[in-house]
Amino acid sequence: MATQKLIRWSGLALMLGGIAYAARSIMHPPGETAQYAFYPLWIPSHLLGGIALLLIALGLMGLYARQSEEVGLPGLLGFILSFVGCALTAGALIFLSVVLIPFLAAQGMDSLVDPKGPLFTSSASQLAVGLSGIALLLGLLIFAIATLRARVLPRWGAWLVILSIPLGIVAVVLVSFIGTSDQGIIGALVGSVLGLGLAAWGWALWSEKGETVAQGKPSM
Repeated sequence: MATQKLIRWSGLALMLGGIAYAARSIMHPPGETAQYAFYPLWIPSHLLGGIALLLIALGLMGLYARQSEEVGLPGLLGFILSFVGCALTAGALIFLSVVLIPFLAAQGMDSLVDPKGPLFTSSASQLAVGLSGIALLLGLLIFAIATLRARVLPRWGAWLVILSIPLGIVAVVLVSFIGTSDQGIIGALVGSVLGLGLAAWGWALWSEKGETVAQGKPSM
């Protein structure tokens, strides 16, 4: 009974986290450069993103517990990577984007906190941000594929999470190499797809009956 309740409440956390992440992506300013730190929605969107990722990390625990036997070693690897990635990225959003960047930008140190500035181009910063981002994206991809193959939960949530990965890669290419001005639209699209997929996983866990969770029958 305790495990069933943990899984259901983890589902609620995952559902709320997915919705919050989609909302964060929609309300986010159209860029990540220091000039956008003065936008009214800069701090709320990044704070909401950090909270969303913490809720998602909690929800992933229930998602793995629900299908641990079916997803096997790949599912465990995906869970660990995505959990660590969520936790690290949440910390970065709350500390850097909510606290440090607005403060330094207000002090006139825009060049320091720009993505191409010394703070974010240092080897230590790139390593930390890169590892957390790779862990999150790779973990979610592996976890989604394992969930898809396990057939325990409805499959469309996993497909949305998988779809968000190539969309995110395309977004990075467009923003970094082509220099498109529609960063806000691209980010909102990727975040909404990922958030909807995570919310679908959460809803599946939350809405399951206790008997179904206990039996652990695969979903066709």
